[in-house]
Amino acid sequence: MTLETSALSDVALIGLDWGSTNLRAYAFAANGEVIDTRSSESGALTLSGPAAFDAALRTVVQPWLAAVDNERDRTEIPMIACGMVGSKAGWREAPYCDCGAGAKALAKHAIHVETTLGKTLAIIPGIRSSEPDVMRGEETQLIGCGLTEGIVVLPGTHSKWVELRDGVVHSFATFMTGEMNALIRGQSSMAALLKDSPNAADFPAFDLGVNYARAGAASWLHDLFVLRASVVSGQRSAAEISTVFSGWLLGCEFAAALSMYPNAPKVSLIASPNLVPWYELAATRFALNCDVLNTGIATPRGLWRIAQALIDDN
Repeated sequence: MTLETSALSDVALIGLDWGSTNLRAYAFAANGEVIDTRSSESGALTLSGPAAFDAALRTVVQPWLAAVDNERDRTEIPMIACGMVGSKAGWREAPYCDCGAGAKALAKHAIHVETTLGKTLAIIPGIRSSEPDVMRGEETQLIGCGLTEGIVVLPGTHSKWVELRDGVVHSFATFMTGEMNALIRGQSSMAALLKDSPNAADFPAFDLGVNYARAGAASWLHDLFVLRASVVSGQRSAAEISTVFSGWLLGCEFAAALSMYPNAPKVSLIASPNLVPWYELAATRFALNCDVLNTGIATPRGLWRIAQALIDDN
């Protein structure tokens, strides 16, 4: 998005979604509307040391600050960030809050780092459970998703199933679905058999994988080899097994998650467009309704709400 300098002079808040591999920044007007966005590949895990983080921040937000004529106004524009920037490998660690933390608690426990922009950056903490389980960044999406009750699923490298009660995280569980998909497809003895992209329209193959998972999710170490052997023995094609594998992997996630949340009538999905059809399909196979939430607005809304709580607290 590109705006005239006159519009950028109205920036009232800068919010950052600073993940492992990418940095996305939002410029907010005083009414909470996002008036510009910028991004870079300077993810938290690509940087080392405070100076590198500071330089990445300057590169992304300096054009917005330069559009503000008055130096005092520039220094008074608050900045807030969520995500892996607050991890042990980030700019500075923001200790986790316990489950039950809402916007006010997250704001209260935010940490602040000095920057060479003449202003501080507030970093939102993640959330932890007693199991233990942890999240960073997702807590901000959940604050901004617009839901107060129900099960929210956030697919990704580490998929999260979250139970919201009264607008806060009551409990959650993480599944290494995306990471396992990448590892098995890229580095295991099955990699050569899984080169074909899975086909969400191949319903019989997907269903075969889902049913395989539902029948024996606990025996997954054996099940994986059976999938491999079915190609080696000529019983199934590699293209078919690629889709069977996707169904099996999602089936394992759903079976495990629904053992934790057995009374869920539906799930609400915060997912990238490429993952939505797969999770919708899996949900139907487990007799769940699936609502797809607007992923593009959840994070900026969450950043805005937590920033307002931080401002009110001060």
